[in-house]
Amino acid sequence: MKRVLLKTSMAILLGATALGAVAQVPQSAAPATEQRLPAFTHPATVPQDLARIYAAMNSTVSFSGRFAQYGSDGSFSQGRVYLKRPGKIRFEYDAPAQLLMVSDGVTLTQVDKALDTKDRVPLKATPLAFFLAEKVKLEDDVEVISLQKTMDAVSLTAKDGSGQMDGAITMIFDPNTLALREWVVHDGFGQQTKILLSELKYNERLNPRLFVLRDDKRRNRRR
Repeated sequence: MKRVLLKTSMAILLGATALGAVAQVPQSAAPATEQRLPAFTHPATVPQDLARIYAAMNSTVSFSGRFAQYGSDGSFSQGRVYLKRPGKIRFEYDAPAQLLMVSDGVTLTQVDKALDTKDRVPLKATPLAFFLAEKVKLEDDVEVISLQKTMDAVSLTAKDGSGQMDGAITMIFDPNTLALREWVVHDGFGQQTKILLSELKYNERLNPRLFVLRDDKRRNRRR
């Protein structure tokens, strides 16, 4: 049976299970995500373009900054994000959302303080695993189905190459520096969630405790 990308693991990954706790904004407030362009705008240079994207991503060991999250249903939330490769990421949602998501490199956990719940999913079962890998080379694990270059952005869309996960992820980069600016997760049901990044600081030392939940630390000390 296929793993359903957004309705299960991605609902945890991007907070869709608790979007009732975040603000609702008009659909027009969310940035446009569709571009009427060929899937590959420069097919002759795809191998070189992919190599440049991989090099840029692999040069980023860590970053921290702000994120804004838009859902297809008009929902909106924001907060702080911390990333450390390989495998670690932390989303701290601003009020009124009471969500926290942390990956320790193996498991992605969503904590909903309002509901007093914790949901876990293997990191490898989510699209985040693609670009949190120690060495990013997407075609080893996924199928690149689109690479679009414009004056404003470079956009790469990939899906699971094994066919075990529905949906796709689109990563959007600065056209000059190839810094990751945003990503969009498309589920198998026509819904999508967009994450925009801002105020990023790269390759600074991040506290390892950011990627360990408190109860997990206590459990490890008891062992």
